[in-house]
Amino acid sequence: MRFANLLLLVAVPILLLTTAIRVEMNSIGLYERGFRVYSVTDKTGLGQEQLHSSAVTLIRYFNSFEESPQMTVIDISGTEFDLYHDYELIHLEDVKGLFALNSVLQSASLLLVVLLVLAGVAFGHRRKVCRGLRNGAITTLALLTVTGLAFVADFDWMFVAFHLVAFDNPFWQLNPLTDYLVMLFPLGFWQDMFIFAGAGTGLMAGTICAVTIHCSRNRATTT
Repeated sequence: MRFANLLLLVAVPILLLTTAIRVEMNSIGLYERGFRVYSVTDKTGLGQEQLHSSAVTLIRYFNSFEESPQMTVIDISGTEFDLYHDYELIHLEDVKGLFALNSVLQSASLLLVVLLVLAGVAFGHRRKVCRGLRNGAITTLALLTVTGLAFVADFDWMFVAFHLVAFDNPFWQLNPLTDYLVMLFPLGFWQDMFIFAGAGTGLMAGTICAVTIHCSRNRATTT
């Protein structure tokens, strides 16, 4: 059971974070919120319908075997053009790979957590299962605290460091004056997504802590 608890200590944070990221990736509401908050229509010349279509196209691309999210748009002046440059499409392909990895990690960690919980309950180790889940949630909250401090200290550095580690090409270095991908999703958008992902992950971790503490207390009073 000690090894199982160690696995939970690792699997729970992965499960919670990847779940939050997957929800964000597929949330059309968060995309459109970013378009409103950061005045993307003014910067791109694209109307709300065009922006909505771009978000839907990206979500569909990230969740399918489609080869490209390229789309033809028409700005408010009536000019028709392809939304992304070739190097932006390469970057989006890289991002799609990261999201695919995130989904694999989420599925694997979920399966592991479910199997460990079921096995622990089947062998009469409910209290230890609760402790393992709670320790995993506490570890998640600790990691969020450290990451949050780094966020407050220098988000720009975090953003650049992540891209240097995650991508093996320079195509993520986009020009906000000429590249629509970064116009659609400016730095502020990613700051907000980081906060939302952290808040969602923290909420799930806090819920696990509360539930497992409650279960442990109830079991203690009945024994």
